[in-house]
Amino acid sequence: VGTVTEWECAFCGPTDAKRTKEHLWPASLHRRVAALLDGGEQKFWIARLEKALSNEPTIRDVCASCNNGELSSLDNYVCQVFDREFSIIRERGEEVKLEYDYHLLKRWLLKMSYNSARMSSSDAALFQPLLPYIMGKNQSIGRSVKLFLEMTYPSELTEEDAHDGVPMTVRPAINRVGFVGYKTPAGMKIVRAVHLRSFSFLLAFLPPTAKAASMQAFVAEFLSSRPAARELRASMSQVSLHCDGIDCWSSIVSGMTHRLKPKET
Repeated sequence: VGTVTEWECAFCGPTDAKRTKEHLWPASLHRRVAALLDGGEQKFWIARLEKALSNEPTIRDVCASCNNGELSSLDNYVCQVFDREFSIIRERGEEVKLEYDYHLLKRWLLKMSYNSARMSSSDAALFQPLLPYIMGKNQSIGRSVKLFLEMTYPSELTEEDAHDGVPMTVRPAINRVGFVGYKTPAGMKIVRAVHLRSFSFLLAFLPPTAKAASMQAFVAEFLSSRPAARELRASMSQVSLHCDGIDCWSSIVSGMTHRLKPKET
């Protein structure tokens, strides 16, 4: 029988642990980006409001044990890689070698996407079956999510595009989470995206029942639509690629154009 104080944590379910505030971006990572912006202010684009806000969105639906435990250890891992790799803005054509821990990285990216989905009331239900994987309790559940990396390079805008205070050169200086659209023979499809400055991680959610052959066919189709991207796999601990994926301005515009509408209640 539940107590009066029991409530539903977004990550571990019914609990009577203390309720805490979850930021979309971990404070430790936000501080790093703010320091690198050299006095500039990080804005947070809120898709459902269709505007950028100075204050980071938060949601009060995570218990203290999840927030200060497993989720905090994922944040610590990504902050270490940020200091070593993600903080550096890469130039177009530059060769990039990234060393990574596949599961720690993917679990953190899924956590970020889940935070975004809950804050925007979009596709949060998609993440429910993946919670044991995000929390490090079941690795096999994560197999239905394919992970790709594509590099975003600085944009040189035309006079026409560079209006309303937009500079002529737009560099991937901030972190963003949202969606990316890609073309297939059947039309436009959408995948989740987490951008850590020049590094754009793309998450594709396949049916958990999908057979290996259909997963491989999807990966081949996806990579043919984004030839500069690479698939990251659990069997690998590093990847080499060139910073030649998508220009920063196109990436920002794509993120604002392709999104899931909040579900009607």
